[in-house]
Amino acid sequence: MYFLAMIELDGYLLAPVRDRFSRAVDTYETWCLLLARTGSFAFELSTGGQGVAQSHDVVVCPPGGTLRRRMLTPTSLFHARFRTELEPPSGLTRVRDLDRLRVDLRMLEAARAHADLVAAHVVADLVLMVLGQSEAPEDDLVRQATAYLLDQFARPDLSLNRLAAELGISPAQLSRRFRAVRGVTPAAYLRGVRLQKARELLVETDDTLQAIAERCGYRSAFYLSRVVSARTGQSPSRYREDSRV
Repeated sequence: MYFLAMIELDGYLLAPVRDRFSRAVDTYETWCLLLARTGSFAFELSTGGQGVAQSHDVVVCPPGGTLRRRMLTPTSLFHARFRTELEPPSGLTRVRDLDRLRVDLRMLEAARAHADLVAAHVVADLVLMVLGQSEAPEDDLVRQATAYLLDQFARPDLSLNRLAAELGISPAQLSRRFRAVRGVTPAAYLRGVRLQKARELLVETDDTLQAIAERCGYRSAFYLSRVVSARTGQSPSRYREDSRV
């Protein structure tokens, strides 16, 4: 399963501490999540559910839902809108794996190149935690492997053996530890990263398919076309046309 590719990021905001929301109510066409990094806020969902979110709590609003919110104390936030084939539970979830969450947010804070891709990773991991598909704690080696894949995904020769050699561990051990934390193998995660970036470039640029393939680690435009068609049910040209506003 290409878990990252199952999350299509529509927008995100990593907001510093503030004492009120810029909008007290909003209705979303896509999935929405709101993570309190510090502070607290009250919320109410039109789909049912209300309460108080505190530090490290995630509030998920489903497509078509209306989210009302009011800050109770000065709060810093991570807000994201996304599309997904998955069905994360709406309402409040208290993140239990705080070490894993802190690692994700540090990666996002430090991101310069490919910030959107890192944000998509963070959203995918939050959805994974909310769904409860993995309760394994973050692993420093997995953190290094994830950062390496996000930085080097454009290299077509990137492989499990190369990644394992960089980290000084056997490929089998790396796959086992990575899957325990991320829910997928390093190879599947890499495929998801490449496809997510290719989708972004199709929508945000007029680059040729060959140029996009080269920027995303695919060996040919033909192979990229097959991947996009298989994952989206559309040719790259149709996906580009339908995804633009």
